[in-house]
Amino acid sequence: MRTAVADPSKTEVFMDMNTMSADGTSALLTSAWSDDDRFFAYSVCDKGSDWQHLHVRDAITLTNLDDRVEWAKFTDITWWGHVGFFYMRFAALHDGVEQGAETDCAENSFLCFHRVGTPQTDDVVVIPADPAHSQWSYHAKVSDDARYLVVEVHDGCEPHNTVWVAPLPAEVADLAAAKMTFTKLVAVMQHRYEFIGNDGDVFYFTTTKDAPNRQIISVDVRDPGESVTVVVVPERPSVLSEVVLARDTLFLVYVEDVKDTLYTRALHALDTAAAKIDLPIGSLLSLKANRHKSFVSFKLTSFLMPGRVYVTDAENPSEALRVFAEEMVDGLHAEDYVTEQRFYTVADGTRIPMFLTYKKGSASPQSPVLLFGYGGFHNALKPVFSPFRLMFLQNMNGVLAIPNIRGGGEYGQAWHDAGRRANKHNCFSDFIAAAAFLHDAGIGSVATTAAMGRSNGGLLMGAVANRAPERFGCVVCQVGVLDMFKFHKYTIGAAWISDFGNPDVKDDFAVVQAYSPLHNIRAGVQYPAILVVTGDHNDRVVPLHSLKYIATLQHSNPDVGGPFVTRIDEAGGHGQGKPISKLIREEADIYAFIAKSLKVTWVDA
Repeated sequence: MRTAVADPSKTEVFMDMNTMSADGTSALLTSAWSDDDRFFAYSVCDKGSDWQHLHVRDAITLTNLDDRVEWAKFTDITWWGHVGFFYMRFAALHDGVEQGAETDCAENSFLCFHRVGTPQTDDVVVIPADPAHSQWSYHAKVSDDARYLVVEVHDGCEPHNTVWVAPLPAEVADLAAAKMTFTKLVAVMQHRYEFIGNDGDVFYFTTTKDAPNRQIISVDVRDPGESVTVVVVPERPSVLSEVVLARDTLFLVYVEDVKDTLYTRALHALDTAAAKIDLPIGSLLSLKANRHKSFVSFKLTSFLMPGRVYVTDAENPSEALRVFAEEMVDGLHAEDYVTEQRFYTVADGTRIPMFLTYKKGSASPQSPVLLFGYGGFHNALKPVFSPFRLMFLQNMNGVLAIPNIRGGGEYGQAWHDAGRRANKHNCFSDFIAAAAFLHDAGIGSVATTAAMGRSNGGLLMGAVANRAPERFGCVVCQVGVLDMFKFHKYTIGAAWISDFGNPDVKDDFAVVQAYSPLHNIRAGVQYPAILVVTGDHNDRVVPLHSLKYIATLQHSNPDVGGPFVTRIDEAGGHGQGKPISKLIREEADIYAFIAKSLKVTWVDA
């Protein structure tokens, strides 16, 4: 905590996350400040589980209050003034079932309000669970003037949502007595909407309606018809990925060929073009602003930039921009490396971008290559820093290659649609084509190429290993979705029907049957060396996916291909919440497996 932005000497520890548990396996996930900046509400997960418990810290006394809110998952924390916050939770697990070790479907969430200083048993249920829509989730936001509660209602991971709005009572004490009456501002799930802010009864949203790359509109909540919808910022060819509002200045992040660019524009200057803020090439993280304040901050990162935090003023964004803090890594000399973006064309004519990073002059057919992919859920793989990838570049003279295959959000909803459900096969062909493109370009070879992906990217690894085992020297499959017949039966898996389809539906089953990693393993095939990584408390993609997959590989091919190895992290989950010590051990095992498989020699940096 720094009491003076420009004075590093006025800094003290606000909260030490390393002391949350004795073994270091608890981590901070979500957080939010009360409107008066007095209270800091935050959520903690244990052993990597998606379950969260919420706490409140007093910024003056630097002590925690007695509040503890349980059974939250995938929640925001949204303050109403300074007396309490809205959050989403699920029903408690049955007695004897450990959080993170369950496999039952996570469904029937509901929205609550917690008043600071009261027990959770007194929390108000604002929107009860709806068994008819068991996969709905509720994300609450309080309007800028604190007059309205805005709730975005999502159906799993589908790229659309509805918006419900209700007036808030005059006093928080009246919330329990007053049954909130919601107006369905957006009543049909056809497009994506995200609330930005409001001026009285005029609300501002980003939306994909009539704009697959997103635009900003305003809607009058007193008459939410099409006639009063105004386009505030029209759609552009690049994707609008994030928007914040400080005072009356919009800060707009666009993804231009998978690189973040930052623009600003006055909210009410409808005929004015947005002004670009000049920044190094990279990805913007943690863009923070408040409608009632001019202060804005964000972090910029890239493959060779650990992190640079900027601050600026909404009244004069470009001129006021300055570096607040810079993260440094000893021994990293960015000028010794090259980061470039190449494009390759796949069989159906689609042009795919790919980032390459390597030491200057080191890329050759003998180079170890780490080919990392994802391709799903509208997530874009943008330039971000990893100390473990840096080790691969520095000490293994490797080439990092990240193809932005279809299924992600790199080029908007159309790019996502081109790699999901019946089009999921495009993800696999795009990734396999990336390996072929590199080898044809004289960068690495089959024997020196490691493929890696996690979660949906783990599914990608299982599928490409089945389809093109001859293309890779080894494969690292992290926390992968590998049983495509039953993924929707476990914990939050039903939410992924958005991208994979529903295996209980005949046509969708035919699609997943063709690529399900578990069910397409063949006997007598020379598979590459495969490492499967998961955690015993992974309640996102439950570990049975990994266990069944690796067992089937070993059983089907006991004497050919491989080796087939699994690494199960005790007291570990899907990825979040791992202490640094656990991360180092896991990544050391992964890169040792890669080095062994590709016959890589360690080079002292």
